[in-house]
Amino acid sequence: MTIYMTPNITDDTIADMTVFDAFRTGEELLDSRFPRDAARVLRRVVDAEPGNPAAWELLGRAHFAAALLAPAEEAFGRLVELEPTSAWARTALGLTLDRQSRHREGAVHHRLAAAMGSSDRDSTRIELVDRQTG
Repeated sequence: MTIYMTPNITDDTIADMTVFDAFRTGEELLDSRFPRDAARVLRRVVDAEPGNPAAWELLGRAHFAAALLAPAEEAFGRLVELEPTSAWARTALGLTLDRQSRHREGAVHHRLAAAMGSSDRDSTRIELVDRQTG
């Protein structure tokens, strides 16, 4: 389902949702380009299921899309804790740190993602940081 109009989701509505419905609603809101609303709904999911990597990934994506970089870093950091061998999680955390101009910290995660065979883009990001630092 695609949401076309600005959503009107109250805190009471979110509290009344099942965890599954909140996850799906958050997913739909993010797909429909309402990342701040998605993050509000997805907070319910990670509070109820703190060990769910899919929920942390979606929350991190929502925060990143809304340019809420500190919460995105927190969410992707938690995702890396839950799934340390996920190259995608490492890349997402690296990009979040890059976007905060913390390139050296981001390069650590890009190096790990590149070592896991994630993508050539991670290697390019590492080269840029190495070139800047000499």
